[in-house]
Amino acid sequence: MINKFKTGLLCSGLLFALTACGGGTPTPAPAGSSEPESTDIDDSRELIEDQLYTDSGLVVYFNAVGAKIKKIEYNTMVIAKDGDIKGRFANRIAGGQFELNGQTYQLDQNENGNHLHGGSEGFGTKTWTKVNQTPSSITYTYHSVDGEMGYPGNLDITVKYTLKQNGELMMEYSATCDADTIFNPTNHIWLNLNGTSALTSHTLWLDADSYTETGAGLIPTGQILPVEGTKYDFREEKEFDRANRYDDNFVLNGSGYRKVARLTGEDLGVVLEISTDRPGFQIYNDNSYIVMETQNFPDAPNHDNFPSAILRANDQFYSKSAYHFIVEE
Repeated sequence: MINKFKTGLLCSGLLFALTACGGGTPTPAPAGSSEPESTDIDDSRELIEDQLYTDSGLVVYFNAVGAKIKKIEYNTMVIAKDGDIKGRFANRIAGGQFELNGQTYQLDQNENGNHLHGGSEGFGTKTWTKVNQTPSSITYTYHSVDGEMGYPGNLDITVKYTLKQNGELMMEYSATCDADTIFNPTNHIWLNLNGTSALTSHTLWLDADSYTETGAGLIPTGQILPVEGTKYDFREEKEFDRANRYDDNFVLNGSGYRKVARLTGEDLGVVLEISTDRPGFQIYNDNSYIVMETQNFPDAPNHDNFPSAILRANDQFYSKSAYHFIVEE
């Protein structure tokens, strides 16, 4: 638990607000506006191309390929990297197939006969167009054509990142689609809060009582199992052991926008708190990094008991997540 934080050092958050072309039971977007929730915006500072920064030492670097967070530095230490946008449907779809409106769609099969992260030419591989940048925000757009990677409908997507001086980085997605489709975007950012080459000395708390069981190819079986007594139980903060390999979706407790996770890098004292209104939370790790994605459940289009991923033509979908970096005293 964190009792005290250092004032004036790093107090940052990545606020991911996702607006897309409908589906499920979305939270209504703020009427007529997608402005950040805080007024802590300073556009009087110098504009540096493809960077957003705070006076407390946080620098976020961007790249148009994948509308990517290229890296995040705190006082020159790289604590995150390669946060590209995955979609149209992040994570896996069994056999690359789903049914919508009585029609079966075949998607690109780019991982052992399954579909992963929107396919071999998903959003993360595309060069987006940077349409605007101010000292506090950067905006990218991408047009996904009907049939791209097998998905129905023309989808026009905008991603806007806004960095507030209190360190809150908002990522907003807005999109329109001219046909029913499925949609499950996420940001696939790699984290090591100690800024080292090995994923050691990290602890994790995660507000999830259950997870989605997987079978062959890491495809969900449809069963939702309790974390009690398993390696998936992070309801009490504990050491994250990199020897335990994860590529799993957790079923988050509660609904609406709420705090769901806290990752602590003990060497630098950097704490990452994550809030979201999404139902799922994917954890993946290797020896050097951990990936934590707010999302819908993998293979959701093929499981009636999973949250809907259907986006109806011309509808609106809104979602937000916050990655809040804090330096512990």
